[in-house]
Amino acid sequence: MKTILKYIGSAALMFVFGACNLDQYPYSETAADEYVKDAAAVNDLVIGTYNGLHNVMYYEWALTELRSDNTRMRVNGSSSQDTKLIEQLDQGTITTAHSWVENYWSTAYAAIARANKVLENLGVVGDETLRAQYEGEAKFLRAHLYFNLVRLWGPVFLVTKKTGSDEARHMQRSPVEDIYGLIEGDLNAIINGAMLPDVAASGNEGRATMPAVKGLLAKVYMTRYDVGSDNYMKAGSLLRDVLAAAGNPQNGSDLVPYDRIFAVDNEMNKEIIFAVRYLSGNVGLGSPFGTLFGPMNNGNNVIMGSPKHYNYPSDDLVAAYNNNGTTEKPDLRKTVTLKESYYNATTEQTVEARWCDKFLSPITSEYDGENDWPVLRVGDVALLLAEWINETSGPTDEAMRYLNMIRERAGVTTYATSDLSSKYLFRVAVRNERRLELACENQRWFDLMRWKVAASTVSDHLASELFYSDYDYTVNPIEEWQVLLPIPISVININPDVAQNPGY
Repeated sequence: MKTILKYIGSAALMFVFGACNLDQYPYSETAADEYVKDAAAVNDLVIGTYNGLHNVMYYEWALTELRSDNTRMRVNGSSSQDTKLIEQLDQGTITTAHSWVENYWSTAYAAIARANKVLENLGVVGDETLRAQYEGEAKFLRAHLYFNLVRLWGPVFLVTKKTGSDEARHMQRSPVEDIYGLIEGDLNAIINGAMLPDVAASGNEGRATMPAVKGLLAKVYMTRYDVGSDNYMKAGSLLRDVLAAAGNPQNGSDLVPYDRIFAVDNEMNKEIIFAVRYLSGNVGLGSPFGTLFGPMNNGNNVIMGSPKHYNYPSDDLVAAYNNNGTTEKPDLRKTVTLKESYYNATTEQTVEARWCDKFLSPITSEYDGENDWPVLRVGDVALLLAEWINETSGPTDEAMRYLNMIRERAGVTTYATSDLSSKYLFRVAVRNERRLELACENQRWFDLMRWKVAASTVSDHLASELFYSDYDYTVNPIEEWQVLLPIPISVININPDVAQNPGY
């Protein structure tokens, strides 16, 4: 029942969240204590934490996909404020006053404050199983948020309890090791304590489950640790557990067809391990991405209203799909992920336009789509496992099976063992497959960082994409320091002693 995760039924809780300024990170002085009297109130707090992800997701594409080689700004030479913000993210020229960067930071910490509020009030939950579930959900969501923050900024503020404004004004960023320590500690506590179910109960679809926890922890291990280290090696069994929970798929026919993964009439299908859920119907919980990504001036032939046409797919991404398939066997993922034209019913003409289409569906009001946004899904996990096997054991038959399973679903030619006979060749293939499988899902930038090729890949993209040659100034390659985002100037203003990331 989708509304369980998307509607907070208590007017009292809505008052609590609306009355206090949860966006004033690095401190949060939420006054919900008098409200939280029983398990039902804690459940409302948990749901409020899930709903807090909406504000985070509104900007996440801009800090991930847009900064990668998958998408870019649509036009240059515009004087609009949003275009300037997009240009900075697209070309790595981000300032400390960038409002979207600041908004992501503040909304992430607002959601973390909600998770902490859950953990502070578990004592009123008498049922042990229910108490463990709420603890597990709050820790999972907090770990997810901190994982994104530490990858985007490096050292950040470690906040695990309500923090007063005076303390916050003197708080310092915690080392990356401490942030990861919290993330891994939270996720391992959930697993060791069996806090969450393997499958969400009917009516609770979208709430965190054990496969989601294990999938996230495996990705943390593969991001933080070197190949062959003890913790890197732990990722393999976690990923296998997740696939086993998904039915242990072995070939393309075992998977949800690609075009059905994102369909609004097939939400929370067996491909989806964890997603940020949205609900249309003018209840304030709709997906904004149809309006943000849809083509401008389309005359309601693609999507109604006045879409922004942000997150424009790059020539390089289009070419990657085209080169991956043939006329006889095109990559089926391309037409699901992006479109290059639409038919204008009024003029009876085909209009050339390009946009990210994965999260577009018909709407009756702007910013009010139904599409959920997958955060972790089976295709992601299968390719992570194929990568992990290759890095630890070389291109084995098992690794090839998982890679080819994803290609089978995409409708493209599978690899023979002789095609990928070395660890290097398999590595290149699986990295390319992750790009095509997960394009426009906010995964590409994090993959490039995990592989330590973000600066070089984006620099090559800026040099080769014809779009940038039209500028009246040189678009420079990005340097390693530009991989991390700047600490927002608003945070520095609150606490002038906070260290800024190098280069800003």
